Amino acid sequence: MEPVVEQLTQDFCERMRAQAGTPVAIEEEFSLLTCSIICYLTFGDKIKEDNLMPACYKCIQEVLKTWSHWSIQIVDVIPFLRFFPNPGLRRLKKAIEKRDHFVEKQLRQHKESLVAGRWRGMMDYMLQGVAQPSVEEDSGQLLEGHVHMAAVDLLIGGTETTAVTLSWAVVFLLHHPEIQQRLQEELDHELGPSASSSQVPYKDRARLPLLNATIAEVLRLRPVVPLALPHRTTRPSSISGYDIPEGTVIIPNLQGAHLDETVWERPHEFWPDRFLEPGKNSRALAFGCGARVCLGEPLARLELFVVLARLLQAFTLLPPGDALPSLQPLPYCSVILKMQPFQVRLQPRGMGAHSQ
Repeated sequence: MEPVVEQLTQDFCERMRAQAGTPVAIEEEFSLLTCSIICYLTFGDKIKEDNLMPACYKCIQEVLKTWSHWSIQIVDVIPFLRFFPNPGLRRLKKAIEKRDHFVEKQLRQHKESLVAGRWRGMMDYMLQGVAQPSVEEDSGQLLEGHVHMAAVDLLIGGTETTAVTLSWAVVFLLHHPEIQQRLQEELDHELGPSASSSQVPYKDRARLPLLNATIAEVLRLRPVVPLALPHRTTRPSSISGYDIPEGTVIIPNLQGAHLDETVWERPHEFWPDRFLEPGKNSRALAFGCGARVCLGEPLARLELFVVLARLLQAFTLLPPGDALPSLQPLPYCSVILKMQPFQVRLQPRGMGAHSQ
């Protein structure tokens, strides 16, 4: 995975260099980057050969935009509303149909061009383990439908979440230029001030403790999702003295845990140095908890490390004017804790910080 992330991140930095000095809506750029990474890992080079990225990105964005609308979110809170006319639900169904058509087309083409013992991406790898069509769905064996939904989970779950976390990192660093400067000094010390093409391998990430601490602090203050996936108790239990009957649905409040004053010193403050102390990382639950912890955590952490290291090696992050972006999330309900729209000016390293 790492070579793919490295190459696409380098391409991203080159695109950003072409826009250097001008205000950039970087959240969209991060979304394009993370979508590219997921597409390459899922479909392989075929995604580039057939120029499928624009169509894939459009499908994902349509689903996410429709899904985050209040008319959809409220059905989760008040389920009986699904029986009433809801234009938002109709739009969501159409967006899902387009998404499924795109994935099914890729599945069919990959199946037709499959070569035994070789795989271009995750889809090829899974297709080679698919059982015969005669096998029943409840047999426990891998079927084409499982491959389809695995691809959907990767595309939907692995694009916007990481892009939003990267965007929050930029927001916090704009508010804390002293942390940004320390990060750049750490990178320069390890790689040299002009080593824009060099990179610390992810397996050696301990060489960049402040970068790791900054990522951990962003994930603490703005976890990928504020509420984890629901769990159901399989037997009677208790939490903090409260009796929990068997079959109770429990939704872990990750953001609440990350702001608990009995656990964290100055919990509402952006303070990466807290994670430089041994053992502090074990208290964070940014990717969920229990048996249903996020399966994409290793890839997400790799992306956050590589992208932020590359970005801060190449650029200094500056506000486009005197005003800084808001630290408050968007006020409406959504699965992901998104920031308010903002822009950033990327100043190539080595140029005057105030040059235009």
